[in-house]
Amino acid sequence: MSREPLRARPLVMVDQRLARRRRTGIARVITKTREAMALDPPTDIDIVWVNGPRGLPRKNALTSIGNLVIDMIWLGVLLPRKAKKRGASLIHVPMNWGPLRGRTPTTVMIQDLAFERMPEAYPAGFRTWASVLGRRTARRAKLVMATTEAGARDIEEIYRVPKERIRVVHLGSAADAHDFEVLREPFVLAVGEFEPRKRVLELMRGHDRYFATAPTYPPICRLVIAGAGGSQEEEAQERRGIGCDMLGFISDEELSELYRRATLFVSLSAYEGFGLPIVEAMAHGCPVLVADNSSQAEVAGEGAFLIHDASPEGIAARLEEVLADREELARRGAAAKARAAELSWSETARKTADVWREALGLPR
Repeated sequence: MSREPLRARPLVMVDQRLARRRRTGIARVITKTREAMALDPPTDIDIVWVNGPRGLPRKNALTSIGNLVIDMIWLGVLLPRKAKKRGASLIHVPMNWGPLRGRTPTTVMIQDLAFERMPEAYPAGFRTWASVLGRRTARRAKLVMATTEAGARDIEEIYRVPKERIRVVHLGSAADAHDFEVLREPFVLAVGEFEPRKRVLELMRGHDRYFATAPTYPPICRLVIAGAGGSQEEEAQERRGIGCDMLGFISDEELSELYRRATLFVSLSAYEGFGLPIVEAMAHGCPVLVADNSSQAEVAGEGAFLIHDASPEGIAARLEEVLADREELARRGAAAKARAAELSWSETARKTADVWREALGLPR
């Protein structure tokens, strides 16, 4: 009979498979948290970051089904087996879904519940799988992490997790202590995939109207979109107007430069668990215009511009109004940078480790 290894300190096994499988927000969360923990590692906990099997390139329904099968094998068999073999005291999953069997207790960070709040935006098969596994993961976990107070309320309301088992751990920003200001250029920036809930097509339509009708002074702003993928990407390419630039995936360095130069960052998303690009834009002193829903106003803080009307007419009018006063934009940019400074990856790492300690029964 094999014996689990004896350890002087408890071992936390972190599932980081999505860090290498997708160039999305969750990959950034895992990578930045891991880097912050490496800079200031806990002295009372050992941590091992493990990769699951590589996923299939997302091309169609068949590859999506294949990835669900891979995930089920990883979460249901391989990850619990690996935790047992290494003598892990805790498994942490940073993206909603975790093992439902095995003796090793778990913690989970729920990034968002968009598929619960906006079921019409997701395929029925994925929605059912994500909902069933997510609910069971949350109920089995010793503690559940949310990234915002809004997210915590969703977890309590939708998954019926008692408030006493939910901990809020804000995500961080990519602020650089040596960041420098550069001259803002006349463009509005949006970042992300072309999914219905992101409402990028609506932004494009609204910007087309603004671009065609706004006064020529101050200079009219183009729309720059960084990101790729999603069910609406092809439609976005086909309907792109003369005032819109679509860059596709770009490097972190290129994205940081866009944040520094943009006149305004816009997020019209119908639902966000946190909204990482919002904070990253703010960290570079870029003022932000966000939809007043879910977590976005909470994350952006009092210095953000808000939008309530996501129709093309409403978007065009709000863009023209916000972009008309460049002095106010500069003031909001300074407020945005101060707000982002309150959100750091080192703090994310520290609070995550505190939740692990609590789940393990260690002093915090």
